[in-house]
Amino acid sequence: MQKVIFVTVLVLFIGFGLFAPVSAEEGVTDTEILIGSHQDLSGPIAGWGTQVKMGLEMRAKEINEAGGIHGRKIQLVIEDNAYDPKKAIMVTNKMISRDKVFAFVGNMGSPTAGATKPIISNKKIPQMFPLTAASLFYEPYDRYSFGGFTPYYDQARCIVKYFKEKMGYTKFGLMYQDDEMGAIMKKGVEDQLAVYDLKLTAAESYKRGDTEFSTQIAKLKKADVQLVVLATVIRETVGALKEANMLEWKVDMVGMTPAFTSYVIGLSLKAGFSPDGFYCTGQTPYVYADSPQPSVREWWKRHVQMFGKDPDMPTSAGYAGIEFFRIAAEKVGRDLTREKFIDALESFRNVPDETFGGAPITFTSTSHQGAYQVFMSQVKGGKFIKISDFIDYRK
Repeated sequence: MQKVIFVTVLVLFIGFGLFAPVSAEEGVTDTEILIGSHQDLSGPIAGWGTQVKMGLEMRAKEINEAGGIHGRKIQLVIEDNAYDPKKAIMVTNKMISRDKVFAFVGNMGSPTAGATKPIISNKKIPQMFPLTAASLFYEPYDRYSFGGFTPYYDQARCIVKYFKEKMGYTKFGLMYQDDEMGAIMKKGVEDQLAVYDLKLTAAESYKRGDTEFSTQIAKLKKADVQLVVLATVIRETVGALKEANMLEWKVDMVGMTPAFTSYVIGLSLKAGFSPDGFYCTGQTPYVYADSPQPSVREWWKRHVQMFGKDPDMPTSAGYAGIEFFRIAAEKVGRDLTREKFIDALESFRNVPDETFGGAPITFTSTSHQGAYQVFMSQVKGGKFIKISDFIDYRK
């Protein structure tokens, strides 16, 4: 009778799932960790997206060949967002519901990564190092969203600090895109100038998509500014430099990370002038085959061996994203869960970028900004050359 009762109770417990084994965290098996990412592989910035993809794949392959993370290999699921928010949402839902990824690393673009951020966070899935410096990924605080790149606001303040304190400039001009990006860059310039009881001498805006900047540059020249801060991307940066060159105006010009690309140099040369002398902020020194950093030179060689082509700055961003994922996952240990992974990220205090020498990363339980510093570089001989130590406007 007791045996019959025991069997009956056992069946009931199994039927109600009370003796069922605890299910593992989604995206984590005994042998794998599944990481998702959406990149522009076919749209207007596919040149960046394909490079980020190679960076993600390269670091994952190296980690796997070294034995993985506590015995687990990284499995990447990378989808094409075509730089279209609607498509980004579609592929993100696919990676969440079908692939069941553990986390997202390096989602590409402010509009595309921004469109998918609330979807991912609502599912309580970690997302880190989106390929954008937009503040929406860490403000307001979101436990499941981590930035990683020095924001435009901070970059603008660092520019003013550098040129005021090192160069003694007091007359600052600004050419800015008339949108959210330009507005936050402008605010950073104004807020840092206020520290020195200064104001913008002149500010000229342009509409996104404009190709003609002669009026803006002529007005800035007339204002006799000592520095022109360019709150611009690639084409607009080249346009401003070209106009100043045509006017034979020997004024210092400085851009931010959207202009920190070899495309600015190449397009300037193609337009018939040298961009030598142009300043730009950067979070990571520009990568070159002959970099002064041995770690970058070795990384460059490994990339060429793996893919048969040279890397560029976006490649290093993808690579670093997976590396910082590894550091956090290693800290958690074998019992990897999303909540423990987030706790590990929030314990980051000035974690260095060992390979590229980029700004250290700090996350806390109240701030997920990540990086706060930039350095100044200048185009010399057709290359971006680092000319300063890290600048932190807070110090």
